Amino acid sequence: MFLFLLKRNYSFTFFLCFYLLFQSVDASALVCTDIRKLVIYYLKTHYSKSEFDDKLNEQTLDNFLKVWDPAKNIFLQSDIDTIKANLLPIYRDQISKGQCSSLDEIYSVYSTRFEEVQKIIKKHINETKHDFTVDEYLDLDRKKMTYAKDFKEINERWRKRIKFQFMQLSEAIDSDDKIREKLNKRYDLSLKRHKGQDVKEVYGSFVSSFAKSLDPHTDYLKPQTLEDFRIKTKLSLEGIGAILRSEDGITTIQSIIPGGAASKTKEVYPDDQIVSVAQGKGEFIDIIDMDLREVVNYIRGPRGTEVRLAIRRDGKSHIVSIIREKIELEDSAAKSFTYDIKFPLSKKGSLKIGVIDLPSFYMDFEGRQNKKQDFVSSSRDVEELINKLKVEKVDGIIVDLRSNGGGSLDEAIKISGFFNGKGPVVQTKGNHTAPDIKSYNKLAIYKGPVVFMIDRQSASASEIVTGAIKDYKRGLVVGDSHSFGKGTVQNLIDLDMSLGAIKVTTHKFYRPDGSSTQREGVSAHIPLPSVTDHYYEIGEKYYQNSLPWESISKISHTNYNLVDPYLEKLQDASKDRVAKNEDYQELFKSIKEFEKKKSERWKVSLKKEKDEKENPKETTNTLSEKSKDENSKDKKSKDEKPKDKLEEKFEYLQNDIALLETINITADYVKLIQGETILPIVISGFKPKLNKAKVVRSENKETKAKQHKK
Repeated sequence: MFLFLLKRNYSFTFFLCFYLLFQSVDASALVCTDIRKLVIYYLKTHYSKSEFDDKLNEQTLDNFLKVWDPAKNIFLQSDIDTIKANLLPIYRDQISKGQCSSLDEIYSVYSTRFEEVQKIIKKHINETKHDFTVDEYLDLDRKKMTYAKDFKEINERWRKRIKFQFMQLSEAIDSDDKIREKLNKRYDLSLKRHKGQDVKEVYGSFVSSFAKSLDPHTDYLKPQTLEDFRIKTKLSLEGIGAILRSEDGITTIQSIIPGGAASKTKEVYPDDQIVSVAQGKGEFIDIIDMDLREVVNYIRGPRGTEVRLAIRRDGKSHIVSIIREKIELEDSAAKSFTYDIKFPLSKKGSLKIGVIDLPSFYMDFEGRQNKKQDFVSSSRDVEELINKLKVEKVDGIIVDLRSNGGGSLDEAIKISGFFNGKGPVVQTKGNHTAPDIKSYNKLAIYKGPVVFMIDRQSASASEIVTGAIKDYKRGLVVGDSHSFGKGTVQNLIDLDMSLGAIKVTTHKFYRPDGSSTQREGVSAHIPLPSVTDHYYEIGEKYYQNSLPWESISKISHTNYNLVDPYLEKLQDASKDRVAKNEDYQELFKSIKEFEKKKSERWKVSLKKEKDEKENPKETTNTLSEKSKDENSKDKKSKDEKPKDKLEEKFEYLQNDIALLETINITADYVKLIQGETILPIVISGFKPKLNKAKVVRSENKETKAKQHKK
């Protein structure tokens, strides 16, 4: 029996507020009667969902069916029709009474079909002769895929699936017999796991299905999932340094952690699909439809060891080799550069622009709790960098928040206050509660022109800061059309050690002007062209069941009026520059090409090219020569002399046309504030690359990530 008692309440002002919940009676696993109590607790604490209504009932059942058959190659459509006709009207009432026979019945249907499908799988492993000269595809788009109407369709889906696995294994194994042996062992193990699955897995999957029907960030975390979650929030990983999500059975890169192993390769990007994983030079293992926890276990490993990922992007396959390493807060610390600006059409006058790159709102919570004097803090680092730039007499500052997925709320409030000064920064509001206003209570430390850069991966704390900057009309926001749109707060409630925890969305963030950052994010004053705006589905609005945008009452705050008088001229000047810029013209061409390939995003080719069959290891990696050259620059010998500051800052700028245009915008902004005319600029010492398109998307941030060390 659950007693929902608070054991300890941490007061960390972090995006996840941690509470502990314990059982008075020992339990070894989740049982049926616990489900009812957890459902009641979810509905009692969730931000907006308080009733198990018909819509939630149907969505939960859909999610529960998807857990067992994400690829839609187990159930028949007739199974789904029967389950929905017979069980949809009654299972909710059963749960409310602490009964689970409907869940047991659904799992029984799945179990029967799963064992029937094993015969089809074995046939395609041991009997089917796979023809790799046929131009055909494995379709991974589960949203558009329907359930199979009969076993003929099931058979065809599994034929392609096994063919794909044959093709993957053939890159490391040169004998069909050995491949068959490997696949037989793999599916024998899968069947053994299936037969060893107990009822706690079924009930845990239902609770998770219910939670995800409330919103995409509410969840049930099994004990091992909870451990993975806590490791992630501590930013202490021995792996590739990437946050993963499972999207209809497809493991997708959600974000790259600056300073991590993946970012240093410059070959892994958000929205990439991982289809298989290999340890070192070993054979690839297909991870399509694999439980995300199991995928993470394959990708993690001892520091210094190699993991290879088979990645799908833009309809093409890439093999990326990553050396695992531990990620520390210091690897993603803020840093700054300055650029001297000259005006070739004017004989007098120059400017100095400072750039602060802030990859996350990091803070060493343990160090702060233990009252360490020098604990790692992004606000402390940014304050130091601002003061350094002031000593260097910069005329304006750019704060780069691209790919900054958030972090500590306290740090965000302080950094916002460095520019806005005293006043409210953000409002948090729960269901049926008054807004809680979070304010900064000191004077601003920088009062000059400021421009913030965002992209579709700028989320949570990044949106709080840029939202406040916009509302105060203190500075400009430049970059992708809008940020991610993650405007909710979750509480993590620990259950008994054997049961894991539940994560519930309890509050939303609102800007000082009352608008939420949820779904819509923060829009840019001056949007710059990017692939992420036109091709990739990055953002809260693409998540199933994401909560809607809302607004509440505005709160009083300062209006610096440092945007509206200048915005139209700045927008026109930027639009004119972009239209004439050769690199942006190449980008526009790339965007058109990406648009054409959108339909291929979910297709995996099952055809081997001629040269691939002869030498697969050379042709599997389809990275461009440019990417290979850049990667080789990272693999320096220990004796190689490190770049000096001057070299580093120009390389930082060389591959980033968005930053280059933002420096132009900032120079224009400074000129207009000074009451002068906008003039073309030259960055002293900087020589742009000629005739090379630098496609701006999230990878520009990854190009810089290797430099994020104190």
